[in-house]
Amino acid sequence: MIDYGQAPDNQMQLALPGCTDEGKALMDEARRWAALHFEEFCWYKSQARAACVNGGKASPNFILQLMRNHFRVSIPNAYAPCLARIAMEQDKGLAFRIARSKVDGFTEAVL
Repeated sequence: MIDYGQAPDNQMQLALPGCTDEGKALMDEARRWAALHFEEFCWYKSQARAACVNGGKASPNFILQLMRNHFRVSIPNAYAPCLARIAMEQDKGLAFRIARSKVDGFTEAVL
């Protein structure tokens, strides 16, 4: 349904999957978290690398839980798909079991 009260560019943006303001904001927050918690995020990537041995794929939620337990950090569950995509951007050798997400339009990782 077209909402004639909205500008056309907003309607188009909301019609495309993975291109919502909510997804962009979530990805920006996750990028900020990863930059502020450099040591934890490096550990996250090393655990994902270990899970990818012999062509396997890491689980974003499992690695996030490991990081929470190891470092005793507080991090929202919603960051799991974001952190997986950020890690894949930074390390092309990582592979995660990921599903479609609202943050897909805001990553340069090959999905």
